[in-house]
Amino acid sequence: MFTSGTLPCLAYGGWQQHRNESPQSGHPNSEFHLNGPGPHRGDWLRQNGNLPPQQQEQQLRQDPRFRNLPPEQQQKLLQRLRNFDNLPPNDKAKILNRMEMFEHLSPSQQQTAQGLFQRYKALPDDRQSRVKQAYRQLRDLPPDQRRQLLNSNEYRNNFSDDERELLRGMTDLNVQNH
Repeated sequence: MFTSGTLPCLAYGGWQQHRNESPQSGHPNSEFHLNGPGPHRGDWLRQNGNLPPQQQEQQLRQDPRFRNLPPEQQQKLLQRLRNFDNLPPNDKAKILNRMEMFEHLSPSQQQTAQGLFQRYKALPDDRQSRVKQAYRQLRDLPPDQRRQLLNSNEYRNNFSDDERELLRGMTDLNVQNH
């Protein structure tokens, strides 16, 4: 995930995109949703995302903020850029939209989100997959139905208490920002 803490020069580029503009990919489901004036997290990616990968890397290497980073962090950013470039347009849009959503969380909510993400990433791959599936099921339910499902025998039997708390936190945070 791209955040200003891990990708300062990719997250902020000074380029602003208006709310109703969409990326030049032409894919109908790959719209970015920006809230308010910029700069926004992901601006560098939005500005340079349509360039060929070699040109993107060249642009990144020329960015003074990038050049001021330690070499190991520069390599990490280049690898993240390469990984991002290999994603389908819908996945890129989801990441950029998550960055935008994260930007508008309060500092407390950002801390909560980071903690939830760390807990999620600490799960074994098979459990991450199950939790992700459950999150998708829960996120669009009204709060009462979500609470009921989280406390149901089905969820008690298929998820640990910690996983259910993680799901509760993820869906609560998601609801607060929609």
